[in-house]
Amino acid sequence: MLATFGATRIDYHLISPVEDLERRTRLREGTVVSRRPKILTPEAFAERFEGFGEDARPFMRWLTGAYRDLLRSLEYNFKNQGFTTRVLSDSPADVAQRIASELDSREERASALILCPDGAWSLALMKFSLDEAARSFATHVSDLERRGLFKEPAEREQDRRRRELEALFSAAAADRDVLATLGRKLHEYGLFAEYEDRYLRFF
Repeated sequence: MLATFGATRIDYHLISPVEDLERRTRLREGTVVSRRPKILTPEAFAERFEGFGEDARPFMRWLTGAYRDLLRSLEYNFKNQGFTTRVLSDSPADVAQRIASELDSREERASALILCPDGAWSLALMKFSLDEAARSFATHVSDLERRGLFKEPAEREQDRRRRELEALFSAAAADRDVLATLGRKLHEYGLFAEYEDRYLRFF
């Protein structure tokens, strides 16, 4: 599974038969680095509506809100590095079995073994990378959702302020000197009316 909050490195072994040569196998090896997935916000999607007229912006805003879940998406980027290639005097099946045994004996979990046609190795590697992203997508969305990272900046700021206030309420229960700071923050954030009863219980 690709990591949600960091890069993932997957070592790969691409095995291909060498055309017109029996018992010859081309082995390509390297590492695919999947960078941390980036959130594509609904607002970024809204910018993709071009040429819909000057009066379209309010409709875009409405559609962005109405289709927020549908427009939730992630951007994945991959880099192939440490690439090497060599020809071995064995059949692709024998090479694959030998490498698979080596990986199993090391209990290697961050490696891929891929058999593909010689001329389509880059397609096979790119497809493998995207398949891993697709397999990880639901987990990534869930992880990011739990941290509130799909929310609008204003919503995230409101959540941050509420967390700060909760921490101040907890601190005030143990230290009454914190009450002045808590009262000031409640007024500063425009939330005093919402928390008034709870705040006044301290007095």
